[in-house]
Amino acid sequence: MNKTVKYLLLALLLMLLCFVTVMVSSKAHERRHLTTCKKVEISFRDTLNFVSEDDIRNYLKKDCPVFIGQRIDSIRLHEIEKVLDSRSAILSSQAWTSDSVLYISITQREPVARMETSDHAFYVDDRGFIFPIQGDCGREFPLVQGHLPLYEPVGYKGQPSSEKGREWMDGMLRMLEWMKRGKWDGRFKKIRVEANGDLVLLPVEGKESFIFGKAEELADKFGKIDQYYKRIRPVMEEGYYSTVNVKYKGQIICRK
Repeated sequence: MNKTVKYLLLALLLMLLCFVTVMVSSKAHERRHLTTCKKVEISFRDTLNFVSEDDIRNYLKKDCPVFIGQRIDSIRLHEIEKVLDSRSAILSSQAWTSDSVLYISITQREPVARMETSDHAFYVDDRGFIFPIQGDCGREFPLVQGHLPLYEPVGYKGQPSSEKGREWMDGMLRMLEWMKRGKWDGRFKKIRVEANGDLVLLPVEGKESFIFGKAEELADKFGKIDQYYKRIRPVMEEGYYSTVNVKYKGQIICRK
């Protein structure tokens, strides 16, 4: 068999493969074009309970067309994700189809703290995103309460609207992260914000209030709290001191 015949056979084989591929693709496209949505399956990529499967279905029912009976290839997946991602407790969503099923996967926002002002409460995530209290996720989060320099209205969602608020939030997030990753995780039940901006830490055990000052020099200030628990508190009776001030450099000021 000469080279010309070999090349001719090879060319014919390639043409046949291309034809088969086109036919299979065409059949698949035709089948998909005729396939309608028969079911919507919703899953969650976390264990939070801010939104439920029923909530997701209600969001879609309100803002998107009915899917059951609709052609699979006509469902606007991007529009579904856009509607769901606009909900404050949802961090991200992903929608896709397979056969006759529309699949939706949800990731919820995870708070790092619950914050309370004089007139309302809200959650904040690790990016400083504020979002309203919604549902009961069955978990407790650090509570930051008092004179917060945040003046967003009830129901607000997004980053703090003022530069001062964003700077304060950045400091709080660094402090909360420090506490979470260190030995202080779960040791304080509340952080109170005073009118002068000082942070006061209230421990789960004991009656002392730790006057922390601003959310800065974290290693130094938490180091002084550690020294208090190791060297001062063991030699005094329970509840002897009511306040422990660690906001000044090089000092631990205890008051009855």
